[in-house]
Amino acid sequence: MKFFRVGSCLAVLMAGAACSQTPQALTGPTAAAGGATAATAAADGSTLKVTAPALISPVDSQRAEDRRPTLIWLNSSGKYGGIGVAYDIELSTPTTVVYSRTVGESPDVGAHLIDMELEYDTVYSWRARAHIGNPDTYGPWSAWASFLSPTRPVAVVPVGNTIAGGCAAPISPLGPGETRKPRPNDSAIVRAVNSQFPTLLARSCQDAGGTWEFMDRSVDALRAKDGRYGYNCKRGNCNDPSVDVISYYWGGGNNIQGSNQVYIFDLIAGHCGPTPSVIWNDVTDITYSSGTEGRTTYPRPGRVVGPCTP
Repeated sequence: MKFFRVGSCLAVLMAGAACSQTPQALTGPTAAAGGATAATAAADGSTLKVTAPALISPVDSQRAEDRRPTLIWLNSSGKYGGIGVAYDIELSTPTTVVYSRTVGESPDVGAHLIDMELEYDTVYSWRARAHIGNPDTYGPWSAWASFLSPTRPVAVVPVGNTIAGGCAAPISPLGPGETRKPRPNDSAIVRAVNSQFPTLLARSCQDAGGTWEFMDRSVDALRAKDGRYGYNCKRGNCNDPSVDVISYYWGGGNNIQGSNQVYIFDLIAGHCGPTPSVIWNDVTDITYSSGTEGRTTYPRPGRVVGPCTP
């Protein structure tokens, strides 16, 4: 969950001030349903005697860090402002409402992760209101709060000679009585690559025009310790190597190419998000239990490696 300046804003809100901006000229709140009448409705059309939610984040035209930001608000207060009150959420571009959901309430502060990807570089506004059903009655809408969606990534062109790698350590032998190698944990090697080349991880998202350099360097560094490491063939297809997962051959013999006798490790948390980081997440069991498989290969398709010249 991503929070935008929640600490200072929430402190002000708890003192009674709303963290939102002047409402935009958009469609007014939906009419109350379920038996409410003009005599029971407030001037704004609301029929539930609670305050409007106070929007916390994102607000004040700040730029979201993710195309699926988390909307955060301070819950309504009043006779029906406790647990059990639902919240209606609307998200709009400058011209039309593009997203609406009703979510349950959590104590004091509400949050909702938008389950669609926003367009890049677009102004969005959002608002929220409390409601309770049977019959449906609604609290007042909050004011609209605006924010900017993330900037479209710029494709990075690789620089320099792409011919590298090729020189690996020998494939480590099976130990006495072993029929397969135990699961390794060489996360320190990948973290060392990231420490030595700190800009590569942020440029590793292939879908956004990124490069293979982080994965190439990580695989080469792992292979320098044990030749059992390689790229992972997604769903067993070695023409489609994973952009963030590697494999480790656990079987006997000296040929790793195309083998499905592998452990599989995810190296990048939050890949293609705003803050990717190095992990060492064993996804072997979940891959095979889902009915698919991994395979190992080196080099990946499209990569030319030079001769091993230690």
